[in-house]
Amino acid sequence: MRYPEVRQQNRKMLLLLITGLVLTLTLMSLPLCSFDVGVYTKKSGNTFVGDEKYQAARKEVEAIAEEYRGQGLDVEIHEDVLERVNSKGKTTSLVTFTVSQTFSRNVFSFIGCGFVSSAAAAILLGLMILAAVLTVLGLSGTEDVLHRYLDGRTRTLRSLAVTALVMAVCLVPVFILSNNVVFSRRLSLYSAELITEGREIFFSKLDRFFFDGGMGENIGDALQGLKLTASPLLWLMAATLFISLVAAVSLLRGEIRSGLLRGGLYVFVAVVCVITLYPYYVMTITAFRSNAETLDMYYLHMVPTKWIWSNLTDIIRRGVPRYLMNSLFVAGGATALAMLCGIPAAYAMARMNFRGKKAFLGFVIMSQMFSPVVLLIGISQLMNTLQLNNTLWGLMLINAAFNQAFAIWLLRGTFVSISSEMEQAAMIDGCGTVGALTRVLIPMAAPGIVTALIFVFINAWNEYTIATVLISTAQNRPITVGITQFSSFNMIEWQYMFAASLLATIPVVILFMSIEKHLTAGLTSGGVKG
Repeated sequence: MRYPEVRQQNRKMLLLLITGLVLTLTLMSLPLCSFDVGVYTKKSGNTFVGDEKYQAARKEVEAIAEEYRGQGLDVEIHEDVLERVNSKGKTTSLVTFTVSQTFSRNVFSFIGCGFVSSAAAAILLGLMILAAVLTVLGLSGTEDVLHRYLDGRTRTLRSLAVTALVMAVCLVPVFILSNNVVFSRRLSLYSAELITEGREIFFSKLDRFFFDGGMGENIGDALQGLKLTASPLLWLMAATLFISLVAAVSLLRGEIRSGLLRGGLYVFVAVVCVITLYPYYVMTITAFRSNAETLDMYYLHMVPTKWIWSNLTDIIRRGVPRYLMNSLFVAGGATALAMLCGIPAAYAMARMNFRGKKAFLGFVIMSQMFSPVVLLIGISQLMNTLQLNNTLWGLMLINAAFNQAFAIWLLRGTFVSISSEMEQAAMIDGCGTVGALTRVLIPMAAPGIVTALIFVFINAWNEYTIATVLISTAQNRPITVGITQFSSFNMIEWQYMFAASLLATIPVVILFMSIEKHLTAGLTSGGVKG
């Protein structure tokens, strides 16, 4: 169906989107980044303003400034006076003359310069163009179609435009912050010679960026005291892009209010995802760094300069697969045992009335108050008595016992929320108590069971303290204890530790991916006969 009012609304949103992009391009073309570059510096000690030594130094600096002006540079002279009283009570003065030039750069100036901010600016521009193209394609022939009747192709195009604009909004702070890292932190480290690797390449990029390559070997001296001043209008680009994002979401959702709320939600989710996933990003890239780069305390490279894939083979040779299998056995066995005992116990707590029920539930809650550290001595003696010390079976039983109370309490709440009429209907159909539990209640309690299973598995998988005490041989170590071999008193092999940690996350990720679909499936399974 065709709606003239929808065509008018969509054209307004298209105009709003283009307006936001044009405003962003206008801001990108403005000189929003100002650089104050000291091309020459002269320090004159024991000099007081106005004396002969000061006058001579001033004339020398002015002569050098004239030389730079003759080369076409617009330079200014700044002086800084530092006075202090020495140990003899005399006042000394140090005058520093700086010949500086101010450069103004827009966002387009960074594209192709080889900095991190250059890549951010190029990707930002590309995403804006892509969003505009996708929006036009998504509107072609469907501008008067109500959003709920859009076909799959049109909806996909408009969704991709929204995604591109969300990424563009997130790239604005990336551009600003990466400039601060490059022109403040990294430059100061190279200038102070605290680091030397890659110094020549970095300064050659700065020479091309500021002087078109004209400084050559003098670029290090020319960039002494470089100061970056970023205009607040840079952050306005995020606002103008957000306007385009709201328009794109409105084209997809059909309402301006919905577009505004959804646009803000998308940006918020993107920011939260970046913050949440950043530690995993660091773990992943560090797993493939060289040992020298892992010890780089200044963290100059966001990605490895050379990917060291042999880190994985190295940790495999050092027994990490064995530790993973041990953890799988312990966590899987503890989870199965906790579920096997917890489901009947939770069912009894939810459905049966018996003397001491409240006391038992109180005991279940109180058991969670005791930390495994407090019980370590007793646990160790118990394992020695049962001859289960330094065995995976003993570790599995202990993990199952510590997670049993949590599983019972969580599953009890799940069974309580299910109407008892379901069991009664099953019993009328000929099921006994066990049959009603297995055929009706357990399928309906699948979300709660899956939740308990995940928590028990993760708790057992991450357990460290008890495993450290009970396990004494390397072949029986779980992964949480096994990765400690990469840490010693005088050295930590970060690349191996993070590579092992990366492998240790894989089973948990696979578990979530395989079980996630069952969190809601089975919610009403068994509720209707036939």
